[in-house]
Amino acid sequence: MDEVDPSATLTDDPDRTPVSTRRLEAFTDGVFAIAATLLVLDLSIDRFPANIRTDAELWDALGGQGFNILSFVISFLLLGLLWRIHVWQFEFVTRVDSHSVFLNTLRLLGVVLIPFTTSLISNYNDFVAGRTLLAVNFLFVTAVSALQWYHLTSPKSSFVAGLAPAAIRSTRIGSLIAVILATVTLALSPWLGSLAFLISFLNPLFDRFRAPRPTGVRKRHH
Repeated sequence: MDEVDPSATLTDDPDRTPVSTRRLEAFTDGVFAIAATLLVLDLSIDRFPANIRTDAELWDALGGQGFNILSFVISFLLLGLLWRIHVWQFEFVTRVDSHSVFLNTLRLLGVVLIPFTTSLISNYNDFVAGRTLLAVNFLFVTAVSALQWYHLTSPKSSFVAGLAPAAIRSTRIGSLIAVILATVTLALSPWLGSLAFLISFLNPLFDRFRAPRPTGVRKRHH
């Protein structure tokens, strides 16, 4: 259980009372896990030719699923990247308010759509909509993630502990960089499809260059 200062949670409006993050984090982890699991459902032997009799025919059938497998791997890694960002942020978030919960819900709305938009790029790659909707989906999640982090780290709030002001500024810049990379991915997706998402994996490299460091004590879990 996260420790929350009771005196900091008392307001006249219960809907605006900051609360512990533990339920939000548990729900978020569950949604990410389910979304990552659903991705694999798009891979099926039902698409294999009937009556495969030799290893060569089986390898040919697997090769025919190569693009679907690539789309699965990229989307799974994207979900891992989005989850990593959420985990890191909430290592320093001690409380959330109704606005934070709403933005997190929007964030997860985009997350649960990723298996569907991945199936579009796998099955309708010949169409522009099929190639771009996953990128639109990813940009939506990234933008909402940035909005949530900006809200949580607002100077008027006290939702984050253990990060120096310089580190907060750095992570805010990182959120903007992530949105810019997602926008570039969307711009390139009509031509590159799934391969456009390789640009988004540059975000951890930018994180290394900025190298924000925590200070003080992180929130405690029980």
